[in-house]
Amino acid sequence: MKNRKKIVFSAIVTSLALISTSPAFAGAINGSGATFASPLIDSCKVDFAKDSGHTVNYTAGGSSKGRSDFTANLVDFAGSDAPYTSGAPANFVYAPVYAAPIAIMYNLPTVKSPVYLDEAVLAQIFAGEITNWNDPALKTVNDGTVKVPVYKTKKITVKDKNGKNVSKTVPALDKNGNPTVTKYTTVEVNTNLPNLPITVYYRSEGSGTSENFARYLKGANAAKNPDLWPKAQSSTFINAMPINVSTKFNFQGASGSAAVSAGVAGKVGAITYSELSFATDNKLPTALIKNASGEYVAPSAAGVSAFLGGGTINANGTVDVDFTKKIPGAYSLGITSYGLGYTSGKSAETQKIVAEWYTYLLDKCPGKYPEKGFSQITGALYDKAKAQIALIK
Repeated sequence: MKNRKKIVFSAIVTSLALISTSPAFAGAINGSGATFASPLIDSCKVDFAKDSGHTVNYTAGGSSKGRSDFTANLVDFAGSDAPYTSGAPANFVYAPVYAAPIAIMYNLPTVKSPVYLDEAVLAQIFAGEITNWNDPALKTVNDGTVKVPVYKTKKITVKDKNGKNVSKTVPALDKNGNPTVTKYTTVEVNTNLPNLPITVYYRSEGSGTSENFARYLKGANAAKNPDLWPKAQSSTFINAMPINVSTKFNFQGASGSAAVSAGVAGKVGAITYSELSFATDNKLPTALIKNASGEYVAPSAAGVSAFLGGGTINANGTVDVDFTKKIPGAYSLGITSYGLGYTSGKSAETQKIVAEWYTYLLDKCPGKYPEKGFSQITGALYDKAKAQIALIK
């Protein structure tokens, strides 16, 4: 009888221990928005579910769709690569929880060395003025000596999906969130570009990635070549273009980052703009982009951290950048993407999960999946992100 009592008591203690280590409640939140953020969300929501017990559902239909769903109160949170220009609800905050490069990916199987692009050539390609890979302007950029930064890195240990410790390499950032350029490599460029038509893939739907890319094309060319891209940015890329795209035979629209990237993968001579991991997934090379300091920089988390470190953090959590500012090691197509959260109008349980999810994205996810290309946000922008998340109540 005594042994039986001991067994029952032990079972009760074990049950209480399990209860104490489980989440107070397990809930689900629904989100909508940027395809740019989906590679990190899709990977990290599984880890978040394991660690917290909460489920994250996210439909990547583009930043414009995310903002409209959020305004209509159809979701619990949203992702957007660009702030509202109009129609924003009163009860919300921007949380700058993602940062990553917009990569320029291309399909040139016969070209084994990297392709180098500056802001003027990029604008001419996406405006339909340069239509062949052997164009003299492209040849000029890809012939000569270029300077490429090399960043300081460090090893970190994270757990994989099976719970095993694995070592991964990430940029070593200082307390202000900036990477260290350890040296510059001088590269003699003599890329043999083929006589091949360029097919331009662009986002056909409302897209924050399109809006940021068009902002770069206008801002980077404003001082020297303002006529190359005179229009202000728009979430719909064809509305930002300085041409009527219907008159161009070599332009192809597609909806979402995955679709434009897959389109390039299936078309020799094609080019597009998208988040870096879509290039990796499709085994597409990415171009090195000239920054305001005259360096050519590959899309990377370190380059994005350098670029955003030269930006201005606004009171509402958004970030303004300067494409003409000389920042060593900066990748000028780096962007901050925002999580949108309500400050009221949702249940306390839902709001708590959203805040926990954004905190998890901010603190855990870039380090867990550095191969996705997202930057670990630190320094002043991290402090601002935490303050914005705290307003989700």
